[in-house]
This record gives sequence, structure tokens and C-alpha cells, in this order.
Amino acid sequence: MNKAEKTAAINVLNFLCNGAKIEGLNFYGLKLLLSENENNLNRIEGQIYINIESQFCLLKSLPKSIPSLEDLPELDWIESSKLLCELRLKQIIEVSLHHESPHLFMTFETGEVLFIWGHHEKYESWQVGVSESTEMWEVVACPNNSLAVWGLEDIIGKNI
Repeated sequence: MNKAEKTAAINVLNFLCNGAKIEGLNFYGLKLLLSENENNLNRIEGQIYINIESQFCLLKSLPKSIPSLEDLPELDWIESSKLLCELRLKQIIEVSLHHESPHLFMTFETGEVLFIWGHHEKYESWQVGVSESTEMWEVVACPNNSLAVWGLEDIIGKNI
């Protein structure tokens, strides 16, 4: 994950997620459904989602160091869904990525942090995007600590 890749990803993640609330959970896999926010209300046509394909946890606050993979709970689908339901209608106020691996941190107005593990040798760990949109908006944590980012240049290109 290079600096330009990370900056582009953060720009798209902020555009899609900052100010959004967790509105639902899709029951096919672990997919959180987000509301629109002030930044994208007039631009996004479709459902904003976070697809979680790796281990995650809910932290009381932003940690000084990231949890190790071994420290993350191995939850079944029901336990994972119950944990994610605790975030219902909570507003996301900050989105960040770890500096080495694309571990995703989403901070909520309550101070709680959803931490999603972002490293895998073979598979994607998470995706944030928009379904049914006329524009392509997506950030994917790809294998081996890389990111794939799609979006329009006026958002992706900020601060690069």
C-alpha cells in the first residue's frame, strides 16, 4: 500500500462514510448498510455498504496499537451479526487506515471503533462501496496489503 493509494482510499472512504449512520445489515454475508451523508447526498444513487470478509472487533476507543490477528475473536455468523447490530443508527465520525496494512478503523460518535482486519495473503478482507450506482465507488482491501480504489477524480485526487 503506497501513499497515493492510501490517500485515494481515505478520500473515497471519507466521502462515502463520514457522517453516515449504520442503517442495516444484509443477511447474505456480513454487509453493513450505511445511510447517505451531507457529502454525498446529492451525488450517490444506490446503497452504501461495508462488506466484511475478515475478522473484526468493536473497541471502546481508538487503540494506541492495533490488535493482533490472534487477539481478534473468532465469531460465528450469529455472534458477528449481534455485535454489528450494536452499531445500529450510530454515526461514523472518522475513518482511517493503518499505515502498513489496510486495516480499517471506523470511529463512531460514541467513541467506539469498528476495527476490521485488512491483511490476507490470498483474499480480500473488506470492501466499502455503492451498489446500483451510475458511478463506480469502491475501496477494496486486496491481498498482500494493497488497495484497489474506484471513484471520480474530484474525490480521489484530493491531497495527492
